[in-house]
Formats: sequence, C-alpha cells, structure tokens
Amino acid sequence: MRRFIQAADTRAGGVLIIDGPPVSGKTLLLHEAVRLAREHGLPVVHVAATTGDLLGGSTDADAALVADHPLLLAVDHAHLDPAGVLALLPRLRDRPLSVLMAMNGTAAGPEVHRAVAALAEVVVVGPVDDTVVDGIAHRLLGATPHADLRALIAGAGGNPRLITELIEGLREEGQLEFRGGVAHVRGGWLPQRVAALVRDRVDVLSAKATQLLRVAAVVGRSFLLHDVATMMSETTASLLLAVDEVLQSGLLVPVHDRLEFPSDLVRRAVVESIPRSILHALRHDVAVLRPPFTVEPTAHAPLPGDAGSDVVQGVRTLAAGGRLGSAIALARETLAQRVSPTVAAELHCVLAGILLADGRPGDAVIETDHALTIPSLIGPLRGLASAGRLLSLYFATGSRVREHALSLLTIRDRDPSDADAVMAATVHSCLEWNAGNLAEGVYWGRESVKWQPTGPSAWWFSHTPVAYALKLAALGDFEDAEELVAGDGPDTDDAVTSGARAARLIARSRVLVQAGRLTEAHASARAGLAMAHDRGLRLLVPLASTVLGTVAIHRGEYEVAAEHVRRYRGDLAGGEAVLHSGQYDWVELLLAFAQGGPARAAELARERVADQNSLRRMLIEEPGAAPWLVRLALTVGDSRLATAVLVAADDLAANNPGYGSVSVSAAHARALVDRDVDALLVAAGRHRHPWAKGCANADLVALYGERGEDGETHLAVARRIFERMGAEAEVARLVARSGVVEDAGGAVGEWERLSEPEQDIAMLVGAGLTNRQVAKQLFLSPHTVNYHLRGIFRKLGINSRVELARMAHEQAPSRS
Repeated sequence: MRRFIQAADTRAGGVLIIDGPPVSGKTLLLHEAVRLAREHGLPVVHVAATTGDLLGGSTDADAALVADHPLLLAVDHAHLDPAGVLALLPRLRDRPLSVLMAMNGTAAGPEVHRAVAALAEVVVVGPVDDTVVDGIAHRLLGATPHADLRALIAGAGGNPRLITELIEGLREEGQLEFRGGVAHVRGGWLPQRVAALVRDRVDVLSAKATQLLRVAAVVGRSFLLHDVATMMSETTASLLLAVDEVLQSGLLVPVHDRLEFPSDLVRRAVVESIPRSILHALRHDVAVLRPPFTVEPTAHAPLPGDAGSDVVQGVRTLAAGGRLGSAIALARETLAQRVSPTVAAELHCVLAGILLADGRPGDAVIETDHALTIPSLIGPLRGLASAGRLLSLYFATGSRVREHALSLLTIRDRDPSDADAVMAATVHSCLEWNAGNLAEGVYWGRESVKWQPTGPSAWWFSHTPVAYALKLAALGDFEDAEELVAGDGPDTDDAVTSGARAARLIARSRVLVQAGRLTEAHASARAGLAMAHDRGLRLLVPLASTVLGTVAIHRGEYEVAAEHVRRYRGDLAGGEAVLHSGQYDWVELLLAFAQGGPARAAELARERVADQNSLRRMLIEEPGAAPWLVRLALTVGDSRLATAVLVAADDLAANNPGYGSVSVSAAHARALVDRDVDALLVAAGRHRHPWAKGCANADLVALYGERGEDGETHLAVARRIFERMGAEAEVARLVARSGVVEDAGGAVGEWERLSEPEQDIAMLVGAGLTNRQVAKQLFLSPHTVNYHLRGIFRKLGINSRVELARMAHEQAPSRS
C-alpha cells in the first residue's frame, strides 16, 4: 500500500483494487490508504459509489479525471456501479491519476473481473491467520488478550473488520477488564456494534433470503442447502435466487458442496436476531422433525486408509488442545472426501462429541445420524452413537425426546450396560425429575450410575453421575452427591480430554453451594470454568456462572453477581444448549431483589412464575425458593403471586410423598402466609439446606417480633448459619430485618463481631502488613486474606486500613 501511494506521488499512476466480501475490512483499508496519501501531501478525491453515479453523477470523480497533477481517486463500494467502473478504467491511460477502489468482486460481476485483471493490481482481502489476529488484538487492546477473550476473538474467523468491531464494542459496553497487562472479557453477550454490523446486512435482504439465513443459522455453522430447503418446505431450485442474494451479501460462503457462515460471530448475531419462542421451535424442528441424513459420495478422490486414521487422530489432538473450531473444520473437510466407512463412522462420533462440548447439540445430532446410517457401524461404537444422539436431542429439545428415551429402556433381551441404555436411563431420569416426578427421577438416576457402560466412551457420559448428583443435592443428600462428582475420575475421551473433569468440578460447586460451603463452591466453580474456557467447552460455562453468581450474591458482591448473570444470559442467547437448570432464573431473581428491591424482584417473579415449567424447576432445585417467593409476594402485597407459588409448592409436595425437601418447602411457605409460628418452627427444624434453614429462623425472628415476643434464640441460630456459610450479605440483611441495634459497646462491641481468624487478620493488617505478608504469616493465600478483609470492613462499618489500624490499636491492650 505504501509503495502504491509513493508511486502515485511521482506521476506514475496506476489502479489498485481491494477486493473482498462484505464486512471484510475493505473500507478500513481504503481509509488507511487515504490517510497515508494525505500524510505524503498527495491530493485525494474520496467518493463512495452508488448505483449509476460513479461517472456523471459524481462531480468529484469527473474533476479528478481532468486533473493535470498527481492525484489519488479513492472509490469505496465500487461494485455498486459496475458500469461506471467499466467506463472509468479505459480513461485512466496516460493520466497522472492513481485510482484505489474497494469492491466486492463477486457482486461486481465477471465483466468487471476481466477488465480489472487486465488493467489493475488486485489485493484480495480475506481471513488473516492467528498471528495477524493476535497482532490486531494486541494493537487495539494495548494488552495481551486472556484465553477467554482470545476464544471470543477467534469467533470472528480472522475477519479484521469483525475483530475491530468486536473489541471496540466490548470496550464501549464495559465488557473489558485490564489486569497486569492482560485484557479479560467481563461479559458474555454480543456487543451491539457487531450485532448492528450484521443486522445492516440482513435488513437489506429479501424476505425469502432472510428466512433462509435464519433457518441456516439454526441448522449449523456449515450445512447442505438441501437440509435447509427441507426445513423450509422448499425445493433447492426454488431457493437459488435467495441463495445468490445471501452469497452476494457475504453472510454465507460456499465451501465444497456445503454453505457456511464465514464466522461464528456472524452466525451468532443472526441467531440472536430470532425471537426466543421462534428460535426454540426452530431448534426442535432441526433436531427432531428433519429426516435422518445420508452420507453422500463426493467427487473427491478417496483417502488412503492410514491417512483417514491419521486425520481422526489429528481431530482428537486439536480438540484436546482446546482448538475445537479447527478440529471441527478438519473433520468436516475430511468427511467431504471419500473415506472408508470405518473411518467415517469414527470421525462422525468424535465430531458429535466435540460439537456437543461446543454447545451445538443440533449439529451433534446430525453427525450421529450420519454415523448410524453406515452399515458397518456395529457393536459398542453403534451404541455410543445412539447414546450421543439421545443426549444431544435432550439438550436441544427437552421433553420432546421422552418417548425415544422410554422406548430404549423397554427393549427386551439387552444388556443394561449398553451405552444407549445407560443414557436412556439418564435422560428419562432428568425428564421425570423436571416434570415433578421425583421418585421416578431418583430411581432411574440411581439405576443409571449403577450401569457402567462397556466399550468406547465419551466425555459427555459424565452427565450421568453429574445429573444424579445434582438431584441428590437438591434433596439434601450432600455427602452422596459430592462423592459422585469428587476426584478426577476416568477420562476416557481422548478428544475432549477435560470435558468430564470440568463437568464434575462445576457440578461439585453446585453441590457445595447447596451444602452452604460457599468458599469451596467458589473455588470449584472457578476451576471448572477455567478448564471449560481453556478447552472450549461452552456447554458447561453457564451453570458455572450461576454458581459464581449465587456465591457473590450471598457475599454482597452484587456487581460481580451482575457480571456473571450478564455472562450466562449472553451464553444462553448465543449457544444452542446448556445443562438444563432452574438456576438461570433463580439467580436472576435473587440479584433483582438485591439490586432493585422487592418491587423489581416481584416484577421479574411474576414473569417466571407464569411459566409453570420454570417455576417447578426452581421449587425442586431450591427448597428455599417457595418461601422466598411467598415472602416477596407478601412484602409487595401481591396475593395472586403468593397463591400461585403456594399452589405449585403444595402440588409438588402432594405428588411426592416421602420427599422432605419439597414438603418442608411447601410447609415453610404456607406458614408464612398463615403467620403460623408453630408450623414455621417445625419447618425450621426439618430443613436440610443451610440457606433455607437460616431463612426459616430469620422468619421466626420476624413472627416473634410481630407478637412482641423475643426471637433472640432464632436470631442467633440464623446468624450462626449464615456466618458459617460465609454469607455476609445474609447476615447484614438478618440484622436489618430483626431491628437489633448492634455495636452498643462502641469499638469493643464492634470488634467482638469478628471471628477469631478475622481478628488475627485485622490485627496484622492494622499493624501495617500487606495482604501478602499477612497470608505468609498465617499460612493463607492472599486471595483468602482479601476475602476476609472485605468481611472485616463490612462488619466494622469502615472503609480503609487507616480506620482498621485505629481500631486494632484500641484492642491491643485487651489482647496482650
């Protein structure tokens, strides 16, 4: 580019074409060239072509053609006026004029292509490699991108324009955080700049082309046109004009016999533009209604058998290194050629597991369908493909896979340890549990962990113990639940090597939250989340974010919690599947209350309670949810909300006799409405979940207060529970609700509120030691010291180390 500008400045003239698809950075490159020319003192005429105005309609362009001095004519969007381009090029001979054009050569047409090739130098703008991407990111950020941010940037597919808009959008929306020269992404949602960039391209498409694009986005990153036509009840021929239109927009590109989105970000932006209700229906159609696919032969030469095996290992190696996108691309490129049926079957199965880890169950179903149509796929590998298809269908469609799971469980004369039988038991257990049939859910969950599948396995089989552990934790069986997900366990998948371990870590963090062990839960969730991000396991990320959000809310770190909620809502919007959970709604409710008060929380609760499936899932997973919702409804005076929750809780308890978690939850909620102290005393004694038990005791304090009686005993019990949990915000809320006036003893009374470890830390910090020095002296981590220090400040009502030093000095005589 610099050489071209220098030549233009010496009357050498010439034509340079920047050719590339839409949103590829052509305009950015053109503007950079204009800037360089002006820095050299070269006069510039800069025009943007529109249909039919390049010559005759543009006074500036006409004037440039008659100039007798060196001049640069820069034309953007030249493809919009191909006739003008054809008329302009012959008039450039023997002129001191240099022309720089940015165009989409495909849209300009073959005649322009031929003319340009004869008279101009062409620079094709396309995806850049990883080294260039890193350079762009580092220049825009002024820092090294963290692995999380690097993975998000990789979704731009090497498109410089998309990378630029993504990073600038993240910066504008406050989604970037810089620590120690490293840029971290704080949110998980798509910046408006990226969404708008893609939306501008979609909005100019015809209705048919827009429909094709949206259906294609749900089908997958790469797809056969025939599959989309089937989904649209169209023939391939009837879609040709719409296909040409979308290809010219650059929103899809042809790759061999398939069409593809040029990047994950483009596809995600299209998916996010679809209303949620329509998106859910489309995903159901993709996963269930579409007929099985056949493996179509291609004109490519067959790969040698040993080469096919090498490719399978190469796909596994790429996935094991966290490069899921590269693994998927290699697998699909290989499958587009003629490989042996054995290699094809294995490759389809490996690819399905990778796609599921990437949060794309619809695509995973397609790969297992491909595998199951291969006659040579027999024995354990066929069972594995069938199991993977069932789990992928469950994640994609939920309850619509019920009949299929049940049919696999009722086949006679089969080994219960077959992979598809184990997965059928797991899926059936989850469906029954979510439907409110706890006994069936527990029975099939218990059976599923008894039946260890034989033969080949995959990372996603970790869902069997994980799903059962989460059920046990909801029932209050914390020890058994933790045992199911404790330790490293077997990792038999040599492609998604860390999938099972990450799933167990995240599930364990959820168990620990329900057991009231917040510090351990936080550590386990962070470890699982880091592993999931490092290995590209998008399926697991949202649930880990709910755990971190819950811990932050109980600690009073509401901005941190809000970040986690924004992140998992972004993940849910952008992905195709998640581990099904009521936590996504529940954590959002808790945060709405903490940040917006009862009125905002009640507004959101009415929306969530209106969805019976969502409400039932929350009540099953959180024994404290029904009382919390009723307490909220009573606070804002919404009897309809209170009644809706009570009816759902009572029905759940009545339909599940013998399950104490739901019966005590219903009894607790009913006692609040009836203001029944005796019933509430019983509920407080029966709760097995620490947070729910602490809330029940706090409710007793309030009821005794209404009677003018002393609730000091229950205040002490509730406070002890919340303090053991490390739930500082719950302690503060308890004190505020109880109306107890604390700190009457001045500094000494305040100091006594600190636990003994907190007092030790406070004395050392007050003496002038840094967090790292305190950590070394007390054999703790600096993070733990910092965590305790926040609690100390909150309990003492202070904001600085200076104030803490003063109070510590006052305590010194009493501790000597």
